[in-house]
Amino acid sequence: MILYKISLHPMPHRTAIIITGNPALITNNSRAEILYAELAALLEALGFTVTLDAGAPQTVPPAADCWVGHSRGADRLQFAPPDTIVIGIGVPQVVGGNPFPVVNHPQDAMAQRTYHAGSVVAGADAADDTYHYVLTKDMKRAITEIVKRGRS
Repeated sequence: MILYKISLHPMPHRTAIIITGNPALITNNSRAEILYAELAALLEALGFTVTLDAGAPQTVPPAADCWVGHSRGADRLQFAPPDTIVIGIGVPQVVGGNPFPVVNHPQDAMAQRTYHAGSVVAGADAADDTYHYVLTKDMKRAITEIVKRGRS
């Protein structure tokens, strides 16, 4: 009788943090809840265990393999550890360009502004959030490509 020793090495455990937007805009907002659930499902399908972080100002989310900042939550991306994949969603442009990949809905009025030093320098103050909480197939594809490339 021949016995074989089989060594099963589990897949590396990957983690992702979704850093949510402004609590004043997402609390009791079913569209925000749907967005975060869809985003979590996408990241889970890509092999991540996902948690949400409120992204409060002057805080640093827990270390993870991937940080996705939505809207105001993208402010926390600057604190990501060096090997972290970082992605902004629903994020306006900043003068000189954003330091991380941004995936926005093409009709997201809230993300169609440009900022410099915290002030709007182009685009109107947008109150229309119709598309700010929508994740399209193209956006999912772009997020998947960024994740597959690795560190942002």
